[in-house]
Amino acid sequence: MKPFIAAGLALFVTLPAHAIVGGPADANVAASPWAGVGAVSVNGSTFSGALIGSRYVLTAAHVVGAAPAGKVSFMLNAEAGSQVYAAESITVFPGFTGTTPGADGMWHDDLALIRLAAPVDASVPVYGLYGGALVSRTVTLVGYGGGGDGVNGVTSGANAAVKRVGQNQVDGLLADDDGGSAQEIFLLDFDGADASSNVFGGAIAANLTLGETLEAQFAGGDSGSPVFVNDNGVWKIAGIAAFNGSTTGLPGSNVLFGAIGGGTVVASYIPWIETAMAPVPEPHAWLMLLAGLGMIGIRYGLSGRVES
Repeated sequence: MKPFIAAGLALFVTLPAHAIVGGPADANVAASPWAGVGAVSVNGSTFSGALIGSRYVLTAAHVVGAAPAGKVSFMLNAEAGSQVYAAESITVFPGFTGTTPGADGMWHDDLALIRLAAPVDASVPVYGLYGGALVSRTVTLVGYGGGGDGVNGVTSGANAAVKRVGQNQVDGLLADDDGGSAQEIFLLDFDGADASSNVFGGAIAANLTLGETLEAQFAGGDSGSPVFVNDNGVWKIAGIAAFNGSTTGLPGSNVLFGAIGGGTVVASYIPWIETAMAPVPEPHAWLMLLAGLGMIGIRYGLSGRVES
């Protein structure tokens, strides 16, 4: 069965998953391993993102790229309360060209960073980035998208107060659409109770369902949500959710068993992320650096006069 992805922003903005469609709700308490995953609000609509620094949220470019920072906020849930952080600035990966599919039917480079106006509390977890292999890895999906299941589809919409969790397996990767060798897109399918809904790979145990209570798919509101790998006991972000889609065997459905989902492989973008998060030196620090390099030829006298 050959999958295809429908074009258009609505397809990506309505990401489902038992978060995600198919998964339970997180307790949203401070002790949860997912306490650093928050709801991204853009012009009042709910999406998802995750902390990778005390002031940095990793999300999808198509979620925030067209919005001014003043219309974007990040909300964390803990216990009975919540904390809302205003966005100070937004940085979109420069290769992102929008949501028009490329030759492989996908849009690429769908990453953005939100810098918060104030740091989150030190008790809130921030996540590292996973740079290892992804094919056949079991991944955990965490987001604020619609809930439901693979038989009935979405039965409850995206909710900034409800964080959902589910699992899936990465079935395939797609390379750089600009001709590079880096793997930029991950793909997964939403398997049901048996092999009839399997899209990628043969009908063997490694490619089939994790079980109807675990297997999950992206739904509306999950755009920008983190996809985690457990790396030797440490949860790291391996991908960012970007889309779901129907297949030739299941036309018109993006969330039922037999549908597919995917997003951006973080490993290919780690150098850009690290550069975008690098602190900008204060002006006096630049002056000290330039002076040390012999590039400033003036000095300040004791009286405060500028001497040549």
